[in-house]
Amino acid sequence: MTNDEREWWSPESLTAREREVRTGSTSDSADLRNDFASYRALASGLDPQASGLHQHNEVEPWRIDTVCRDYEVIVRQTLRHSPKRIADLGCGAGFTTDGLHRTWPDATVTGFDVSHDAVRYARNRWTACRFVEGAIVPDGSLDGGPYDLILCQEFYPFTRTGSLETHREWMKFLLANMTDDGVAIIMVSAGTPESINDTYLRLRRDYAIRRQRIAAPRISRRLPNGVASVAGTVLYRARPQWVRNLYVLQRQ
Repeated sequence: MTNDEREWWSPESLTAREREVRTGSTSDSADLRNDFASYRALASGLDPQASGLHQHNEVEPWRIDTVCRDYEVIVRQTLRHSPKRIADLGCGAGFTTDGLHRTWPDATVTGFDVSHDAVRYARNRWTACRFVEGAIVPDGSLDGGPYDLILCQEFYPFTRTGSLETHREWMKFLLANMTDDGVAIIMVSAGTPESINDTYLRLRRDYAIRRQRIAAPRISRRLPNGVASVAGTVLYRARPQWVRNLYVLQRQ
């Protein structure tokens, strides 16, 4: 497959794009709507608002606390023990990675991202976490693994394609990097087409994967988790963009 034939969200394309933006060799270098340009601005000293980071990453503490609460409930219901090693794939500037560490302070939490600037910022700010720079590839292994919990929060291979073959490839990757009794959580907006939302029913024929719908943080922040799940199920029919789909993957 040539560079031109690769999807823009593929590890190879993201690696090339990140380098172009960071070195200023593309017109997107100053466009803060671009993830990598925002990371560059953030690492240069702008705050999350001025850098445009809020358009690409969760940065508000209450939102991070809400999503991490939901992850904690799922993990408590799924694992027989608290996770000791946690991986945050596509962690960006590390705000949610830090939220995971605050949720499980005794765990080693590692964030992975292709952006040099995002990882540079994260390492300086969130010193209690580990951060690894580089593209995540489906035939590779995660540094420091295997992991008890792997988080894929709006991770591109699950949010930018409806390819069943691609999702099966990444299912195998997650399972290969999980402990025997580990769990992976894939978070996707329920209103996102061409995503794992489209392939879930076929994936569950071959993998131990289940879906839980939870209302968006702005709605669910003051609700018990069980009520937030009921709200997510009800809202899905009328306002899917107000709902998060959490896909929970385990070994068979």
